[in-house]
Amino acid sequence: MVEEAGNPPFGMDPALPAFHRARRIAEALFSGAEASVVLVDGERVWRCGGSLVGTEAPATGVRAAIERGKAIWIADIPPDSRLTGHGDLPAMRFWAGAPVRLADGSAIGVLTVRGPEPRAYDKALALRLQDLADSLADECDRARDAGIAALRDRELRAARKVMSAFVSTVPIESVMTDRDFRVLTATPRWLETMGVSEAEAVGRRLQDLAPDAFAYFKDQFERCLSGEFVKEPRVRAMSRDGKRRWMDLEMTPWRDETGEIAGVVSAAHEITESVQAMLSLERTQQRLQLATEMANLQVYDVDFKRRSIVSAGKALFATSKAESEAVAEAVFSGTTDQFVDPRDRALVAEASRRFHSREAPYEVEYRVLRGENEEFWIAEVMHAVRGEDGSTRRIIGAMQNITARKQAELALIQAKEEAEAANRAKSAFLATMSHEIRTPLNGVLGMAQAMAAGPMEPEQRDRLEVIRQSGETLLGVLNDVLDLSKIEAGRLELEEAEFDIAAVAASAHAAFAAVAAQKGLTFDLTVTRAAAGPYLGDATRVRQLLNNLISNALKFTEAGGVTVTVGRRGGALALTVADTGIGMTPAQQAALFEKFAQADASTTRRFGGTGLGLAICRELAELMGGRIEARSVEGRGSTFEVVLPLRRLERRKDGAASAAPAQARSEQAGQADLRLLAAEDNPVNQLVLKTLLSQLGVEVVMVGDGVDAVAAWESGDWDIILMDVQMPRMDGPTATRFIRERERAQGRRRTPIVALTANAMTHQVSEYLAAGMDDFVPKPIEIPRLVAALEAALAGPAPLATNAS
Repeated sequence: MVEEAGNPPFGMDPALPAFHRARRIAEALFSGAEASVVLVDGERVWRCGGSLVGTEAPATGVRAAIERGKAIWIADIPPDSRLTGHGDLPAMRFWAGAPVRLADGSAIGVLTVRGPEPRAYDKALALRLQDLADSLADECDRARDAGIAALRDRELRAARKVMSAFVSTVPIESVMTDRDFRVLTATPRWLETMGVSEAEAVGRRLQDLAPDAFAYFKDQFERCLSGEFVKEPRVRAMSRDGKRRWMDLEMTPWRDETGEIAGVVSAAHEITESVQAMLSLERTQQRLQLATEMANLQVYDVDFKRRSIVSAGKALFATSKAESEAVAEAVFSGTTDQFVDPRDRALVAEASRRFHSREAPYEVEYRVLRGENEEFWIAEVMHAVRGEDGSTRRIIGAMQNITARKQAELALIQAKEEAEAANRAKSAFLATMSHEIRTPLNGVLGMAQAMAAGPMEPEQRDRLEVIRQSGETLLGVLNDVLDLSKIEAGRLELEEAEFDIAAVAASAHAAFAAVAAQKGLTFDLTVTRAAAGPYLGDATRVRQLLNNLISNALKFTEAGGVTVTVGRRGGALALTVADTGIGMTPAQQAALFEKFAQADASTTRRFGGTGLGLAICRELAELMGGRIEARSVEGRGSTFEVVLPLRRLERRKDGAASAAPAQARSEQAGQADLRLLAAEDNPVNQLVLKTLLSQLGVEVVMVGDGVDAVAAWESGDWDIILMDVQMPRMDGPTATRFIRERERAQGRRRTPIVALTANAMTHQVSEYLAAGMDDFVPKPIEIPRLVAALEAALAGPAPLATNAS
């Protein structure tokens, strides 16, 4: 193969101009001839100059000239092997070539001439052609040498770069000085430690750069200059900022080209962390020894190869030499189960099997045999030291007498079980009592309310008022009993007074408005129409809840804002504080309401605080019969919601109670065209409900159980459903779940469902809400509470500001 394109072989790119000069000279010497330079590299043949006509003049001639090492002259190519013409080019008759041989004797190519006419051998021209080829070889030598030099220069620069990178990263403080201790060069780590740049250090004496350190190591420097290799382990030094450091120091004399000592190379490797770790380990071992003695522990080290046992601490199995020997024999023979109580042998055997098969660590608590009537508990842990073949070489373990703890645990478990049984019985009793008392009270108080709305003689109204007050007193006693059941330990006295939730929320908002403005945060307050109005409770504690949550939100929010919402959730007051702050991980949320706990230690350092705020919020919320919940995504903010089942009060005008509360609110809740379905199985309760709703101007369709309620819902379009909880055939929660599933499946509008129940304990209400109910009205039914539930269900959570009239 003959090539003209591409780079020449052997790295001869720099010699290309010389190739062209040689061609021009050769063509001038051989008038009418065509010259070319042919390089041969294995199977590759590269040519500079000439035209491609037929096959290159005998390629065998080129290789023959290379092999012979001298010029070849073919005066007249025989007719049968002449180069065939191409186009208007005549056939070649004459060919001559001189090898291009480098200084090392290798021939890399041939300088050739060829022509269309025969040419008799001319010795002078042949010598001139060879001289020209030799000159070309000299140029090739220089080009190759230049390429080799450039390659070596690149390699040297790369090596220096690698060495520089290595030296800059190696964690050694090293400096090289002459005999007068003038700095010749130093590693970046040494320069950083000394606090100088390379330009500032080179040429200066160590005595001037670090006089104290030089004076301290002067003897070592002088010993090194005398030819001694100096090694100083664990040298204590001080850093520039006054911190103690530990170093391994080595000093080595270096010699010049004559073999004379010319200076010192000092290398210091910092071992501060390892020394501190060793010192810490020593202190830990001392503490461990003391703790072992104080904690009544027995630690042991069993060496199976040497058949030895080293033990420290209090002996739990053996108290005499004979007993110790018996224990050792049992350990090495694998019969230690003889000391284990038969009730726990299977447990210990399984723990041992899993330990030796590497399935689990060995951590087990078991009883051991002591006296006939003595129950003795041991907690034991073990760690295995295994050989390369996986066999157990040593076992290091610890045992502790936990008899007292186990006895306390068993007593605690028994007490807990008894307490839980008592609580369950109390809860069941309270739930039953509540339901059985509320059901007849609903008839008494409900009809009393209905009768009070109609015309009546003064004497009759007085008698009715006695009935109403007596019923409400009985209801108050019932509520007190239920509240008493929620208090587990301690008692925080809560004030029972009327307060306006909008005013309390506005007060809390105003208290922190300046803080939000100072941080450049948005700070919004929304009181929904469903939640607005007066409540009975402790306004100070409610404000404290809001203050704690708002303070936390502002503290942990750097950008965005904080939103405070007062609304209703499940028939209760809901205080929600949402922020766009740092958020929390699930692990951090798990300990969120624990005392003295924050998201992590860094939060305390960064934001301050004791970690009590949210714990106090939880206690207050629970004391008021409510709860606090948190939802958060790390980096995206948090939302805290406090749900408080506070009693709502009637709105007052000029400090006087409204004379006709039902009529005053009937304009909102009572509409003639309101489609209302009620499910109630008790005839008395049906009558009460119909009577109260009719006084509100609402006509109701009544059904007797959950099955009929579902059927009525499927066949009609209702604005709201009032659902009793306990009914035959299908109860209220089951019917509600059935309706909610059908709504999702059929894509129907969600119908508000309000529970009517004599079971109004907190855990029961949660069950109703979980079933899909929107609110609840406890029995005995109070008209204001019923109206509020209807309004909330019909109006939804529209903000108060947009519904003001």
